[in-house]
Amino acid sequence: MNLVFHDIIPFFPLLVSGLLTSLYITVICMLAGTLIGLFVALSKASKNVLISFLGNSYIEVFRNTPLIIQLYIIFFGLGQLGIDINPLWSAVIGITMNNAAYTAEIFRAGFSSVPKGLNEAGSALGMNSSQIFRHVILPPAVRTAFPALTNQLILLFLFSSVASVISLEELTYQVMNIETQTSRTLEITLIATLLYYGCSSVFVYLSNLLSKKVFKW
Repeated sequence: MNLVFHDIIPFFPLLVSGLLTSLYITVICMLAGTLIGLFVALSKASKNVLISFLGNSYIEVFRNTPLIIQLYIIFFGLGQLGIDINPLWSAVIGITMNNAAYTAEIFRAGFSSVPKGLNEAGSALGMNSSQIFRHVILPPAVRTAFPALTNQLILLFLFSSVASVISLEELTYQVMNIETQTSRTLEITLIATLLYYGCSSVFVYLSNLLSKKVFKW
């Protein structure tokens, strides 16, 4: 068996376009999901029973149902109700909401790792609750959560391939498109594997650099 890559060369622009789309939704969904996840984590930890229940329910629903089903509901389900959302924004909304549930648990673990004595020390210095959270609790919690957030970023990039089921022209969608036109299944799959692995490795490298620069203490 011979590997024939020259048949795929004319389709490289499609691969680049798909990769850029995958990276775009990864960055957007990670940023938005992290912010939402932080609020969900705080909600779950709230002393208000209703707010805590809502935060916990959000996490349970999105962590215990498949992402693909969530995308189907947003893209096809809402469309059936007359709410049409294009594939890109359906993917962004669905993946962001799913990601927020996981980042919420990451932040929860980070907050749990902070010694209670720090909270008491902040109070002793005359800080209010907001100041204690921003200056005393959040920094060490984020430092603890950072490695897990990096892993979540990589998983998010890989799981973005699920968006191909709603016809979002990301990397996996373009790979399947090229495979259909060329019948070079092994070749295009190998290329896709290298692209996913290469980008994931870059994420790890950049994360390590950021960690060394930001968390010097």
